Amino acid sequence: MATSVISEKAVASVFNGFWADTLPLLTASFVRVFNEAHCENLVDLPSSRFVRIPIAREVELHDLVAEFAFCAAEVAHATGKPLAAISTDTALVSEIYAKAILFLKRYESADDEMLLNVVEVEEAFRLASQYQYFFDYLRLHHADIEFRPKVRGAGFLGSCTADLCVGNTLYEVKAISRNLGGRDIRQLLIYLALRWAEDQPQWEYAGFFNPRRALHYRFSVEHLIYRTSGGKSKAEVFDQLLRFLDARGIELDTPF
Repeated sequence: MATSVISEKAVASVFNGFWADTLPLLTASFVRVFNEAHCENLVDLPSSRFVRIPIAREVELHDLVAEFAFCAAEVAHATGKPLAAISTDTALVSEIYAKAILFLKRYESADDEMLLNVVEVEEAFRLASQYQYFFDYLRLHHADIEFRPKVRGAGFLGSCTADLCVGNTLYEVKAISRNLGGRDIRQLLIYLALRWAEDQPQWEYAGFFNPRRALHYRFSVEHLIYRTSGGKSKAEVFDQLLRFLDARGIELDTPF
């Protein structure tokens, strides 16, 4: 019997029996309707600066490009520097790349050489610009935006780092070409449950931001849980999830 600590993405992707019991209505058909009903296309807004950014032919390291973009947006938010200035600052670009590699360690190289090509770096900065447009669209103060909010782990799930806390809303960033899937929703609910167990202000709303497709989702946490659990309260579902994570009899038979 393993006592390994695994990631929230792994928890959201496996343990199908638990998820089917806890959220029986989080089905493929529900997710399809969710994508249609809760999706806001930011390109269609009046005077929108958002654009869709398809993956260029020269882009191979999609996940590293997305992480670099997130880190660049984080640096711009922290320093107040415009992305145009950051993109020409060699030292800052190297710092951003090093930070991205910390989260995607499989791209580490012995000589610290940057693996991204010129097109990939340019695309990353275009994606990073979408974050600034997003924050402007939400019309919140600088202090209301927090990158990488941390939540304590529970049981066999280690401590986690979410993507964006924006006021009373927790956003997960998905710079993807596909639609959202059930595992994306489950991952977000894991963060919310862990936060619920802490003596901290709660996120009453949650959502997704896709900088590549310029899509925005925002919804009531209580309402989503009610719809996917068959009428249970947020407290019931979060308690069930936390008790599952604390269980000692679960075998982790998948390598993580």
